Amino acid sequence: MINNNKDLRVIRTACPAHCGIDCCGILAHVKDNRVIKLEPADFPDENDRRICLRGLSSLEITYHPDRIKYPMKRIGERGEAKFKRITWDEAYSTIISKFKRISEDYGWKSIGWVLGGPGSGTTKFGAYLRLASLTQSTRVSAWGYGDAGLPCGSRVIFGHQFPYMHLFGEFWQRKWPDLLVIWGSNPAESMPLQTMRKVLDAKENGTQVVVIDPRFTVTASKADEYIGLKPGTDSAFALGLMHVIFQKRIYNPEFVREFTNGSYLVRTDTGKFLRGKDIETKKENVYIIWHEPTDSYKVMRRSNVKEACLSGSFKVNGIECKPALQMLEDLTLQYTPKKTSEITGVQVDLIIKLAEKIATTKKVVFYTHMGFTRTYHGDISLRGLITVASITGHVTTSFSSGYMPAVLNWDPFLKAIPEKPSFHRMGILNLYDAVISEKPYPIKAVWFAFINFLNQCANSNKIINEFFPKLDFIVQTELFITPTARYADLLLPVCSFLEFSDFLPHPYPYLQLQQKVINPLYESKSDATIVAELAERLEFGEYFKGGEEGLIDLIIDHPLLKGVSRESLKKGAVKLQPLPEGGNFPLSFRTPSGKIELYAEQLVEDGEALPVYLPPIEAPISPSEKKYPLALINGHSRFRTHSMFANVQSLLDLSPEPIVDVNPIDAEKRDITNGDIVTVYNDRARTTLKARVTEGVKPGVLDITEGWWIEQFREGSLNHLTHDIINPVQDKIYEPNMHMNDVAVELMKYKGIEK
Repeated sequence: MINNNKDLRVIRTACPAHCGIDCCGILAHVKDNRVIKLEPADFPDENDRRICLRGLSSLEITYHPDRIKYPMKRIGERGEAKFKRITWDEAYSTIISKFKRISEDYGWKSIGWVLGGPGSGTTKFGAYLRLASLTQSTRVSAWGYGDAGLPCGSRVIFGHQFPYMHLFGEFWQRKWPDLLVIWGSNPAESMPLQTMRKVLDAKENGTQVVVIDPRFTVTASKADEYIGLKPGTDSAFALGLMHVIFQKRIYNPEFVREFTNGSYLVRTDTGKFLRGKDIETKKENVYIIWHEPTDSYKVMRRSNVKEACLSGSFKVNGIECKPALQMLEDLTLQYTPKKTSEITGVQVDLIIKLAEKIATTKKVVFYTHMGFTRTYHGDISLRGLITVASITGHVTTSFSSGYMPAVLNWDPFLKAIPEKPSFHRMGILNLYDAVISEKPYPIKAVWFAFINFLNQCANSNKIINEFFPKLDFIVQTELFITPTARYADLLLPVCSFLEFSDFLPHPYPYLQLQQKVINPLYESKSDATIVAELAERLEFGEYFKGGEEGLIDLIIDHPLLKGVSRESLKKGAVKLQPLPEGGNFPLSFRTPSGKIELYAEQLVEDGEALPVYLPPIEAPISPSEKKYPLALINGHSRFRTHSMFANVQSLLDLSPEPIVDVNPIDAEKRDITNGDIVTVYNDRARTTLKARVTEGVKPGVLDITEGWWIEQFREGSLNHLTHDIINPVQDKIYEPNMHMNDVAVELMKYKGIEK
C-alpha cells in the first residue's frame, strides 16, 4: 500500500475468530506506536474483503481505560474485586509455590487449565496444551459450555468431531446449491460477514433459502421461507420429515446402500447388528445384509452391498432381523405430519412441503452450528438433521474440486516428549463435580484463560456458592476485571490481539497471520509469553524456544502447508492450493462401520441407537405446564461475541442493556407492555431486565441474548437461571453439554428486589 506519511505504518493482521470461523483480515494504521485506524484488508478474492462492527471497535478494547495494566493479587474476599499490584516475578513465584504444594498433596492432575475455544488463537491455545501435557495436569475442555452437543452427535453418525465438511464444505467453496436449509443457526448475527455474505451470495445466484429456528432471526428475515418450531423439538421435526420421505418413497436408496449402514441387518431381539459370530462364519465381526437378487443373507462386501435390501423383515438361522433403514422407518411411523405438528408447533403443510423439497431437489446443503444443540438432547437433534440429509443423499462424501480444509494439527504441542503421557482431559461440566465433590478426582487449582467462566457457564449461583469456595487457588489471565476475574486470587494482564502474533487457519480457504501491530501496552503479556515464562521456571523452557514465533513455526510445519511461512503470511492471506478439477478425494467416516451410522450400535443400551425424539429435560413444550410454562433460550448478539465487547462503549450506545424478548400473547396474559421492567424467574434464581414485546419469538418462548456481564443486569443474570444437569449419554460419547436453551421459567412485572 502506498503511504505518503513517513511516520505512518500500515500492517496487515487479522481478527482472531471473534465470530467463530470468520477471521476477517485487517489493515492497522499505526503512528507513534498507536493504532489510529482499522480497515478491511485485501484478499485474493475481493468478495472476502470486509469487516464488522466488532472488528472495527477492537481499538476500544486495546485502549480501554479499564484494562488490567499489571499483575495483581487478591486482598479482599473473593468476589469483592479488591486487588493489589505486584510484579511479574512475584506472580510467577506465587504460582510456582501454589502449584508445587497442590501437586505434592494431590498430584499435578489436580491443577486444571480451563481454556476457551481454539478459535481464540491457535498458538496461544497450543501453548497451554503443551504445558498441560508436559506437567500431566488437567486440560478442561470448554466445548461443554454450549458447544459439546454438536461434536457428540457428529462423532456418533460421522465419526468426526465436526460435521461441517460433510454438510456444507462445498458451500464454503462457493458452489451454490439449489436449496440451502439453515437449521438452528443465525449467521447474520453470529458470523455476519464471511458466512452470512455467502448465504446472500447464494441467494443472489438462485439458491432458495429456508430457515428453521424458534426465533424469527435476522437470518430468517433474509430467507425465502421461515419455519418456526418449539425449542428442543428438532429431532421430532426431523422424524416428521423422514416420515413423509419414507411414505412417499422419495429417499435415495443408492446413497443409503453405498455410504450408510442402513442396509446392515439388526437383530430385533437385542437391537445389535447381526454379525458373523451369530451365524458361525469364520469372520466373527463382519456385518450381514439380506441380498435382494438371491433372497438370502450374505456377509456384507463392497461388491454386494449395492444389492442389499433396505426394507422388510428377515429370519437368519432363526434370528429375526431387519435392515437398519427399516428400523428407522418403523420409528418414523408414529411421527405423522399431524403428530409432528402437535409436538413442534410447525404447520402440517409446511412439514410435507419441506420434506418433498429436500428429497426431490438435486443439490441441497444443510447449514448448522452449535445453537440448536444447546438442549439436553441436542446431540440427537444433530443426528436427526444429518439422518434427513443422508437418506436423501445430501451429504458430501468426496471433493472433486475446490479446496480441502486447512490441517490444524495439535500433535506438535501435545507430544513435546513423545514417550511421556499427555495431559488428563475433563469436560467443563465434569469440572463442577471434580471441584465440589472431588469426583472422579479433586481439582484444587484452576487457571482460566480467554474464558469468562462465571458469566458464560451454567448455574451461576452454584459456581459462586459451591464451586469457587472449594478451590485453593484461582488464576485468571484477562484484559478486564470481568465477573469471573472478581473471584481470582491472581490476575495476569494479557495483550489485546493487536499486541501479539498468532496463526489463524480461517476464513476457509485461507490461512492468515495475526501479526503483532504494536508493542504490548502497560505490563501486559501474551498468553503464549506467560506460558513460556512460567514453563522456564518449571524447567520446561526448552520446549517453548522462540516464543510466539517459534510456536507459529511449530504449527505450520505440516506437509499440507508446504511453502507457507510466517514471512509469506505477513504479505497477506494465503489461499490453500486447489484440488485438481475432476479428481476424487474421498472424505472418510471414522465410525465402527466406516460409513455414516444411521443406526448407532454403541447407544442401544441407552435407547438412542436411532435419532429418537426425547422431550427437553426442562423447557416446556406444552402450555399446560403450570409452574414455569415458558421456555428460555439465549441467542447471539451482533454487538458482542459471547461476553467480549460487552464493555465497549460504541457498541453499548447501540445496545445499552439486557432485554428479554416476549411474544405479545404471553405479554398480554401477564399485563406486560413493551419497555416494562420485568422479572424472569424459576426455582434457581430471578433475573430482572427490560422487556421487548415482539412477534420475533414464538408464544411460550423467551429470548435473552447471551454475553451480558452479570453487573449489567438490574438483578441476577441469564446464567443464574440455567442448570448444570449432565446428560450421561453425551458424557459417554465425548463430554456433556450445558443446555442453555433447555430452561423453564416464568415471567412477571418487576415488583422490587426481594430481601
